Amino acid sequence: MTEELSDYIAQFLAGLEADGHLSDPLWKQAFGAVPRHVFLPSFFLSLPDGRWQAIDTTHPAYWRMVYSNTTLTTQLDGAVGPDPDDGTLSGTPTSSSTQPGLMALMLDALRLSGGELVLEIGTGTGYNAALLAHRVGAPNVTSVEVDPGVAKLARQRLSSLGDWPSVVTTDGGRGWRDNGPYDRLIATVSVPTVPPAWLEQVRDGGVIVASLWRDLGGGPLVRLEVNGGSAQGFFLSEAGSFMPVRTCLQVPTPLSTALTQTGSRRQTRHSSTVLHHPDAGLWLALRVQSANWLGFTPDGGNEQMWLFAPDGSWAVVDDTAGQVEQFGPRELWDEVEAVYDRWREMGTPTRDRLGLTVTNAGGHRIWLDSPDAVVWNEIVA
Repeated sequence: MTEELSDYIAQFLAGLEADGHLSDPLWKQAFGAVPRHVFLPSFFLSLPDGRWQAIDTTHPAYWRMVYSNTTLTTQLDGAVGPDPDDGTLSGTPTSSSTQPGLMALMLDALRLSGGELVLEIGTGTGYNAALLAHRVGAPNVTSVEVDPGVAKLARQRLSSLGDWPSVVTTDGGRGWRDNGPYDRLIATVSVPTVPPAWLEQVRDGGVIVASLWRDLGGGPLVRLEVNGGSAQGFFLSEAGSFMPVRTCLQVPTPLSTALTQTGSRRQTRHSSTVLHHPDAGLWLALRVQSANWLGFTPDGGNEQMWLFAPDGSWAVVDDTAGQVEQFGPRELWDEVEAVYDRWREMGTPTRDRLGLTVTNAGGHRIWLDSPDAVVWNEIVA
């Protein structure tokens, strides 16, 4: 290891520790021992015009970016990998190396003591699997990846470090029964619901740490303890998001169509910033489903926040004017304001007071402070 690389890694660890992401010295040791650059020989750099440029070790920003607390995109449109010879590209990210601070948060939530059997959903580059292997031993880690090409690269990079965990190519929603039952399951992709297979494959007393996918965001990270085929636990105090499983279709944002339509207008009771409130934002994302948002500033106009739903409903909020315009069968901003009001009526609870119970029939119950204090039964569209 060169002196320059050692300096990058030392600064990387110091930054994670200063931000409170490495309170466990054993995880600090793992992040220091597992080289992130092995899993990121190249990646996509986001350009100001929205396109992408692949960079590798020859780029002056490469080492600084690899050893930073940043998510790095490694695939576009489910097929395009980073090749600096390709020039600038357009596309939608479909695989990435997660922000290390978020990885550390979720790994810490597993509360490992060493030697546990761990199932990881979403291998990606293989970096997180390598960290797990360092902590509990490579034979104890099974990682699942849906994309054969991504899985192949991960196996190659893991094997370059010596002993490596088992990487299985399959749909993560099915888990992987063969090496179970598992003591821990960690998902580094977002799922709309916790799959029944995960509950079946984690032993009683085991733990699931996962990210729920919601179109409005909210960063729903949850830690669940399994018992008798069901699971329950609290949402984590920090938000975090991952790319969704590929069965989660994005809600279209037909802005061009909406601009030709006229809805009903009224004064807003709350600013659009409530959607991004660290605590209320979680409630809104969980409760206002099948709707996504888009920021837009028309030429010569005020900044706007748009909401869209698959049934053609939309709402546009102009915070400067304090107005909302809504169109379609769903009055989307009415829904948002009603949920926000409910959150305030409940005493503006922090996100880590909200809990989730996943039943063995697949249902989700959301509660506050205690599983007995159910706030709503969630219907996932």
